Amino acid sequence: MSDEEIRVGGYVLKGGTGVYMLLDPETEDPRATIISQGNGTWRARTLDGEAKTYQPPDEIERPALWVAEQFVPAAEEGTDGR
Repeated sequence: MSDEEIRVGGYVLKGGTGVYMLLDPETEDPRATIISQGNGTWRARTLDGEAKTYQPPDEIERPALWVAEQFVPAAEEGTDGR
């Protein structure tokens, strides 16, 4: 998955090769990062520091998308209303 762009909730997931960002769809301002930590674990963090670690099930073909789908509610709570 390289330079892929997918809508997830109110965000756009964009990136590839283990590094992704959740972006505001209108301004493309970053709202959160999603990074592969290796060994099947991923770390998602909002700009205000809210962070969670996820381990997608082995059968998931697109782990970054799966993490984004789990993390979007936390990212939405961490926005400043813009």
